[in-house]
Amino acid sequence: MITCSRCGKVSDGTGWQCECGGPLERGDVAPFRKEELTPVHSLWRYQKYLGTEKSVSFNEGFTPLVFLGGYYYKLDFLFPTGSFKDRGATAMMSELAKRGINYIVEDSSGNAGASVAAYAARAGITAEVYVPSYASKGKLSQIEAYGASICRVEGTREDTRREAVKRSEKVFYASHQWNPYFLEGMKTVAYEIAEQFCWDVPDMVALPVGSGSLYYGVYKGFNHLLESGVIDKIPQLVGVEAESCSPIYDELHGRRTPCRKSVAEGLLVENPPRLKEIVQAVKTHGDIVLVSEEEILTGLKKALRMGLFIEPTSAVVMAALQKMHPSNAVVLLTGSGLKATGEIGEMLL
Repeated sequence: MITCSRCGKVSDGTGWQCECGGPLERGDVAPFRKEELTPVHSLWRYQKYLGTEKSVSFNEGFTPLVFLGGYYYKLDFLFPTGSFKDRGATAMMSELAKRGINYIVEDSSGNAGASVAAYAARAGITAEVYVPSYASKGKLSQIEAYGASICRVEGTREDTRREAVKRSEKVFYASHQWNPYFLEGMKTVAYEIAEQFCWDVPDMVALPVGSGSLYYGVYKGFNHLLESGVIDKIPQLVGVEAESCSPIYDELHGRRTPCRKSVAEGLLVENPPRLKEIVQAVKTHGDIVLVSEEEILTGLKKALRMGLFIEPTSAVVMAALQKMHPSNAVVLLTGSGLKATGEIGEMLL
């Protein structure tokens, strides 16, 4: 059942937001039962709890969890398109394909656009992707390689979103920020971590925050496991924003700062659709940490010297570790450096 997070109205699932303007999410999920998992080595082993059936997939997920330098690193940059966004794309596109939707529009700073373009190609769905003009060339090349049409938009990430919404008057808006099935795919991070910890959880999970769908999805996944009696606590969920764009931190601390340019381009989301829900999850189960541009660069260099070739957006969590020094923590690395080799090369000069 799809309902509005704000007013609670039940939706038929065909729109991208509620009539009241609120975001949609799936509720009424069956209790999680370990013995009922599908016997496949992919995120689709949790199919019963995702609200849709596997149809558009590359058998993605169940990414490695490796212990390095005192922390566990979840290597979500090892997905088919090089980013964690494939978790949401496989769930969303499977549902859209089931409904017979054959033309979509998406807006993205790069990673989500590439992911949606790849899964659209897999499903035989035509895709248009609106991107900000500053998006990495590597990501744009990837989107185009999958056969999607790119529409470049001058201005901010928010300007890009507005243009895509205008286009959605004629084409289905397959937004990774708004679609409830994309959010369902994000829950699988929590399921995988718990299973990789032998159905226990770490004390902390650190992850980058842009639109916050990942943060909220991970929270929903752990909360589902808790309510089902599989785990006995939700880890502290530490989201990391760049100082250049920090809407969730701002909301928590009663301030308002404009978004500025950042090397962590994937986090430049000025108005997260699920802001209220994320803030509530942070208040009860986590924290938001800010990192500077200099700290992001330092974090990126550290990751590279560890053999972890991640993109600058993903490196914000490495920067945050230097401030927190947690124990028994999982660090989520979300995007491959292969998407931004030119930019990384310039940063290291």
